[in-house]
Order: sequence, then structure tokens, then C-alpha cells
Amino acid sequence: SFWARALAEPAVEPLREINTAVLGDAGCGISPRASVCEEPVGQDEILSYADKYQSGVKNAGMSGARRVIPADIPPELTERIQSLAVSAFRALGCAGTARVDFLLEARTGTPYINELNTLPGSMAFYLWEKSGLPFAKLLDELVSLAFARHRARAALTFTQNTNLLASANFGKAKGG
Repeated sequence: SFWARALAEPAVEPLREINTAVLGDAGCGISPRASVCEEPVGQDEILSYADKYQSGVKNAGMSGARRVIPADIPPELTERIQSLAVSAFRALGCAGTARVDFLLEARTGTPYINELNTLPGSMAFYLWEKSGLPFAKLLDELVSLAFARHRARAALTFTQNTNLLASANFGKAKGG
């Protein structure tokens, strides 16, 4: 059941935040794929609310935050994070796009899933643009995913044209 799922994580110190976005819908046969990774840059040891939302750019939200794209991590770690992000996206039954945030233990390079943002405010377009998918194409894919999901749901609905109760009596006298 959806509500029976939970995510527990250990304390990670020292940490780096690494994020990637995922796009797809495995439930409709459209394999999810991950974008490039990013590393948000904070003023202190952890990325704060002020770093994320008070960058000085009015109404920019996370799009105004400082970040390194692609994240400065080894290629094999990038692939591991992308694979984990796609696995989490599938496991939670996500569709469309989501941004998957990781805490990376800086000494060992061990990634931990921190959260899935199933409706990232910017649709993580900046990650998809750096992955070679311009914003207009991202919107096209999201619309295509929505139509595929609609078709899949519509295919689950069917009717049977028969009157099973036509010969039922329901206590009435025959012939009357």
C-alpha cells in the first residue's frame, strides 16, 4: 500500500548534497531515466533555507540557488546515484518527473536518498537542459507521459453488455 512506505536515513557527516532528476513512467512501459547530477552550494556546511530561497533573485526559489552542474563527482558515483534515483522512482510508483536528493557521506562517497520531490517547483528543468533536453522538449515529454498514463488507465475500464437479471423473478408472480 502507498501509505505503508517510509524512508529512514542515518545521520550523515560530513555531507554533500547531490541531486538528480528522473523522468518517465514505468507503470506505462516508459522507462524512467535520470538527468545529470547537481551539487547545490551553500554558505555553510549544509544548504540552508536562505541558500535555497533567499538568494536575492525575487521569485526565483531553488532556480536562484547556486549549484555546480554537473556535480564534481567521479563518473561511477554519478552512475550509482542515477541508478538509485531511478530505482527509488520506480519503487514509489512515480510518474512524470521528480528530483531525487541525496546526502553523500563526503569521506566514503556513500550516497543516501534524502527525499524525492515529486513536484519540483521548476520541474528540475535546469537539470534536464544540462542533460540535453530543452525546456520545450521536457514539456512535450511530460504531456506525452500524461497521455500515456491516461490511455493506460482508460484501458483498465471495460463494460460487459449483458442483462444478467433479465430472467430474475424478484418475488413477482409470473405472467402478471
